[in-house]
Amino acid sequence: MTEEQLYNKIIEIKEQLHHLEKTYWEMSTGFDTWRFWFLLGSLIIPLVFLYFTVDRKRLFEISFFGFTIHILWANTDQVLTHLNYFSYPHSFTYILPTGITSTTVLFPIVFMLVYQHCIKKEKNIFIYIALLNLVFAFAMGPLYVSLGFLEMNKGMNYVFLYLIDVITVSLAFVFVKLFKIMKQDWKADQ
Repeated sequence: MTEEQLYNKIIEIKEQLHHLEKTYWEMSTGFDTWRFWFLLGSLIIPLVFLYFTVDRKRLFEISFFGFTIHILWANTDQVLTHLNYFSYPHSFTYILPTGITSTTVLFPIVFMLVYQHCIKKEKNIFIYIALLNLVFAFAMGPLYVSLGFLEMNKGMNYVFLYLIDVITVSLAFVFVKLFKIMKQDWKADQ
């Protein structure tokens, strides 16, 4: 098989896969299922809660922290899903990335509020990161598995999930601190 034939075969299989995913989603997680409404609530409720609780004076800093978590976890999740370490039998939609509710909304928003609390009260955020990620990895993880929203394969387990969570949030915190330092240096130069 030539390179072009192989590429065309990949495109053909992707089209077939898309059709299968759409059909499966319509059967298992369509608009008429409790799963769809659970996932929709998992998207909307945290956003509404954030709207009413976020410190507007630090909105950009807190949002940057959450956005960094979102980007880091979404990309990590995409790689792990592509390599079949994670699979999501039921997702909000068959078009968007599969772990959209947990990795792009719930997880970042919870940590945005924790970051806000730690800054306001001058608390050590790394303690909160370690403790709260225990809840995400060892409570939310099993909950999502038991509800059928997440499957972990190829030796992936809750300990690895915990480590990924801790590293993701810690890196986001470091990035925010680096940008704050860069901002201070820039202001000093002017």
